[in-house]
Amino acid sequence: MTQIAGEAASEVASPGATEIRAYDTITVTPCTPHIGAEIGNIDLTRPLSNRQVEEVHDAIIAHGVLFFRNQKIDFEAHERFVRYFGEPHIHVGGKGTASKGVPGHPAIRKQYFDANSKRVSGEEWHSDQSCAEIPPMYSVLYQEIIPPNGGGDTMFASAYKAYEELSPSMKTYLEGKTATHDGARGFDKNADVYPTAVHPVVVRHPESGRKLLFVNREFTSHINEVPPAESRHVLEFLYEHISRPHWSMRFRWTPHAIAFWDNRCTQHFAIWDYWPNVRSGYRMFVKGTERPKAA
Repeated sequence: MTQIAGEAASEVASPGATEIRAYDTITVTPCTPHIGAEIGNIDLTRPLSNRQVEEVHDAIIAHGVLFFRNQKIDFEAHERFVRYFGEPHIHVGGKGTASKGVPGHPAIRKQYFDANSKRVSGEEWHSDQSCAEIPPMYSVLYQEIIPPNGGGDTMFASAYKAYEELSPSMKTYLEGKTATHDGARGFDKNADVYPTAVHPVVVRHPESGRKLLFVNREFTSHINEVPPAESRHVLEFLYEHISRPHWSMRFRWTPHAIAFWDNRCTQHFAIWDYWPNVRSGYRMFVKGTERPKAA
């Protein structure tokens, strides 16, 4: 970490890149070599400057997921932050999902889990709403109450690095293939809507230009161009490959922390190890602008 002329600055290397990015208005502390960074010198309860927004955007493109601590935001501040990066995305899962809508704020979902909960959101590796025709670009999760004595961590994985570590022959095999993402796999069985979509198995991020794997255990049901048995075994290999610890990290929540992640190039897993304690927060999505495109 380097302090320059009284302003907070940090130098970090973008995953897969060689250039060093210097930040003038925020501090950026990488969590691992491949994914995640903690952001400092910023107050999300107040409006951000154009320069701050630009640097937060650059940081999330570089690191996939960003973490902000001690940010006691309200609904208005939550939505203001989302709108810096695009329009809010309305959840496509229907009434049967584990999170619930907030009256007067249709794009905000409350996540409240306690001793009476039958399940929690995100108990499997996934990219949010990949079953949508145009999945959300980003997710912004604010945790208000966390379990005592730890618990309730969230894991994140780099879909970039997972793709890059595949063998050349597997990369060739996956080229041009598509997969079906089925909401019925990830949402409660009494949901009123089960959205489905078809996306390429390997896509290219529209901003970083890097290739990545775009299948996940929670929503991807099958590869479309091969027989069912072949699809099942290939997907199982990819699911296990994506979840390897070599390109994943585990975030320990603290009260009033925020995680901001790019659904186009990361996957995440919510760990339900805190029953019967309470974990409660609010999530919003930034609306996607285009369908995932084949690499």
